[in-house]
Amino acid sequence: MGTVLLYLLLIATVVRSFKYQETAVYAYFLMSIMAPQFIWFWIFEGIPAFTVAAGTVIVVFMWQAFNKKLDFSIYRYKQNLFLVMFWIMFNLSDYFSPIGEFRTATSSELVLYVFNIIILMYFISLPLITTERALRVLALLFAGLILYYVYWSNTQYFEWNMRQFLNGRLMGPWQSPYRDENKFAMLFVTGMPFLLFGIFYFKSLIMRGLFGLGLLFLWHSIILTGSRGALLAVAVATLASYLVIKSRIFGVLLVCGLIAAVIYQGGQLLIRTTDTMAAAESQPEEKLDPRLQSWDTGLGLIAKFPLLGVGVQRFQEATRIFYPGRPAYVAHNTFLNFAANSGLLNGIIYLSFYWLQFKRFRRIRKSETDPSSTMSYINNSTMVALTGFYAGSMFLDLVIYEPFYFLLMLGLLTEHIYNKQKSINVEVVKQHG
Repeated sequence: MGTVLLYLLLIATVVRSFKYQETAVYAYFLMSIMAPQFIWFWIFEGIPAFTVAAGTVIVVFMWQAFNKKLDFSIYRYKQNLFLVMFWIMFNLSDYFSPIGEFRTATSSELVLYVFNIIILMYFISLPLITTERALRVLALLFAGLILYYVYWSNTQYFEWNMRQFLNGRLMGPWQSPYRDENKFAMLFVTGMPFLLFGIFYFKSLIMRGLFGLGLLFLWHSIILTGSRGALLAVAVATLASYLVIKSRIFGVLLVCGLIAAVIYQGGQLLIRTTDTMAAAESQPEEKLDPRLQSWDTGLGLIAKFPLLGVGVQRFQEATRIFYPGRPAYVAHNTFLNFAANSGLLNGIIYLSFYWLQFKRFRRIRKSETDPSSTMSYINNSTMVALTGFYAGSMFLDLVIYEPFYFLLMLGLLTEHIYNKQKSINVEVVKQHG
């Protein structure tokens, strides 16, 4: 029955997408970010649902472009120029890598393949979202996906499904992009603001209650993953939310709620931190944490290969070659991963994405008169989500983490659609002036 329903949904999506082009984008990000094929794998087995969703976006884009129904002005923003440079440098670093054949758990070919798909779908999806309504659906779709994963993760805990825990830490669905506990935790970090600001956005008490309850259990989900980096990231995002909301009462409740959650269910995190300290004391010749050693190695590799780096996914192999005797860890830092593997310029561009988002956030927030509007909701949520992401990325490798690129797209679409609305309003005023 489930397989039949899936076929019907795919057919309906393809047909509807040619009349309502944004439908194809919804379906693609549903498949790529939620990755339902790894949750209900018995239904999706043998059905190339992701390929169908991605292919539909591409075909609809080509069809609409052929019929001259796309607005390509969205490509003029600096973020897109930087992203093209980013993509070129990433591919060049792989081609001109000073390191030849090597073995790794995740091949450079796979990382490059996934990265190229993410960038392709980003650029193809942009002109297909043209209205505030479509943007709202896209943002609420993401919030809905987060709510489902909050439900899923807490269900694993309350049903005591120990197969889903590794050394006491909750993992994402098997073989999914969130199999790793840290990456799974970062999904909740990036989704947290969409639930938090949703409490203020919706007028319905039912929706407010749903998002509020989801927020409480989201903190619990992060604690279940045992990710210290994600816990720090969500704390930073919570502080950023407080600064955006500017409500002392709500801010105090928010911070107290997070602290209470950590105290109540944060034992695993404290145990991991204690173990790290104990290991450092028993082996004083070793540094406190592998991340410190990785960061030191990363800075050295950037100094040796500043132009194109050592090549995609070659951080560990470069450590073995250029720093023999050092433990060959991964970068444990997204900036260092980009800068050491694909060149210092890429590292700088990666940081610039946050600065561009911060500039658009301030401009929209300053000129948007209604703090409870759709634009304010998406603008605030995206800014805080990226703040949390960048905080967490200081400790994790998130080079091909699609929610990050989704947030970049959401931020740019918010700016573009907001600019169009202002232009239309100015024209209306002139005509009636």
